[in-house]
Amino acid sequence: MLCCIVLDMFRVFGSVYLIWAGTAVLWNILEILLKLLKIRSLTRFCVGPKAHTMKEKEVIIATQIHQDTTLPQVKREKWFSICDISSRIILALVAFFCALLSRPISLIKYTYLFNKIFSGKMKAISSVVLLPFWPIIMFLNTLIFNNLSFLPMLNVNDDALESLQFFTNNLSPTASVLFDFSQELCNYVGNFYILGPHQEAIQTMYWDTDKTTKVFWRKQLSDQGARIPTEIGVWDGDKLELKEKLEEYKSLLIKVTDSCMGIGDLFLRHGNDYKSPEDIEQIFQSKYPGKPCLLIEFIAAHPDLKVHSLDILTAKDPTGNVQLVDIVVWAGSASETSHGATNCYMIDPHTGLTCNYGKWYNPNFVNTSSEGLGVYYPGVAEAVVTAVETHESLPYSWLNVVGWDCMVTEDSDIVFFEGNLAAWRCPRRLFLSLSNLIYFIGYFSWVGN
Repeated sequence: MLCCIVLDMFRVFGSVYLIWAGTAVLWNILEILLKLLKIRSLTRFCVGPKAHTMKEKEVIIATQIHQDTTLPQVKREKWFSICDISSRIILALVAFFCALLSRPISLIKYTYLFNKIFSGKMKAISSVVLLPFWPIIMFLNTLIFNNLSFLPMLNVNDDALESLQFFTNNLSPTASVLFDFSQELCNYVGNFYILGPHQEAIQTMYWDTDKTTKVFWRKQLSDQGARIPTEIGVWDGDKLELKEKLEEYKSLLIKVTDSCMGIGDLFLRHGNDYKSPEDIEQIFQSKYPGKPCLLIEFIAAHPDLKVHSLDILTAKDPTGNVQLVDIVVWAGSASETSHGATNCYMIDPHTGLTCNYGKWYNPNFVNTSSEGLGVYYPGVAEAVVTAVETHESLPYSWLNVVGWDCMVTEDSDIVFFEGNLAAWRCPRRLFLSLSNLIYFIGYFSWVGN
C-alpha cells in the first residue's frame, strides 16, 4: 500500500516536471521568434514614462507606478482587507509561474541563492527540488510557524522592534496569515524581477556588504553635492578617531556602518550622555566592540514638520536611465527617529505638498491622520534631482532600485542620510496592480529588457 502511494507521488511529480519543461521550451521558442521579428517588449502597453522639468533638469517619472501610489486611490474600498491582500498574492503567483516558464534556469539559480543566504543550504536545495510547488510550501511555512523568515533584523536585538511596524500587522487572524504570506511571496518573487540571480545583490538585500555600507552612500551623495550630516568621528571597532571638536555639537548620533532600520542607533546629548572624548570612547568600547561605526552630528527636523523622513524611490532601467518612482514621507513619530512613524503620506514632486495617504504601504498605516495632508515640504524638487543624479553615478549596475532617506532641516534645507537598495520597498509597489507589475517588467526589470 505504501509503495503504491510513493509510486503515485512520483508519477504526479514527474508529470508536473515534464509539463513544466515542455511549456518552458515552447515559451522560450516563442520569445526567440518575437525577437527575430523585432517585437521587443510586449509588456509596454501601459502608461509610459514622462519627463518633467525639476529645477532646470528633466526628471523622468515612472508614470504608471506614480499614478497608482501617489494619486488619489479610489479602487480600494478597504486597504489590506482579505480581498486586497488576495489580489497581491494572485499577482505574485502569476509573476512566479511566468518566471517559472520563461526564465527557468535563472529562477532556479535565484531561488537557490535567495534561500541559501536567508535560510541555509538545506532549504536552498529543497527549494530547487520543489520549485514548482514552492509557493505552497511558503504558505504552509507561514501558516504553521507564523514568522517573517525574510527579515534578518528579527534575529538581532530589541533595537529592531520599533522598525518592525513596517512589516508587522494588526489584522484579524485570517488576514494576518495571508498578509505575512503575501510579504514572503512578494519579496521572493518581486526581487527575482528586480535583482535576478545576482549573488552580491541578494546578499546586500539580506545585509549590507562592504561595498554598500553607510560610508559608501555618504560618499556617493557628497560627490553629487548633497548635504549630509557632518562626520565627527570614526570607530573601527577598537579605536575612535575624532575629526571634529565635540563641544561644537549639542547632540550626536552613532550609526553602525552596515546596519539598517535604525538598528544600533544611539543618540547622545552633550552634558547628559557625555562630557569628553573619553566618555564617547567608553560608550563605543562598551556597546560597539568589533562593530565599525560612524559618529555624526544629530540634525533636528524643521519644527513645523516635526520628526519625519522623506523616502525618495528611484529606479534605473538596463540602459542606464533613472526614473523617479514616488516620494513617501513618514511622520507622527514620538521618538527621535522616523522609525516610530504612525502616519504615511505621498508627496507631489512638483509642489512639495502631501497629496495623498500611503495607506497601501502597510496595515499599520491605514489609520493615517488627515491632518498631514496638504503639508508643504520645502526643497523636494531639488532633493529629487540630487537623488536621480546620485543614482545615475552609482558604480554598481545591480543597484537598480534605490530608496533615498532625507529630511527637511530647521533651516528648510534638505539633508540626506543615506541610500539603500530598495529590495524591501519596491515589491510593495509591484503587486499593487497588474499595470504596475507590467510597467516594472517592461521598463526596469532585466527580464523585460
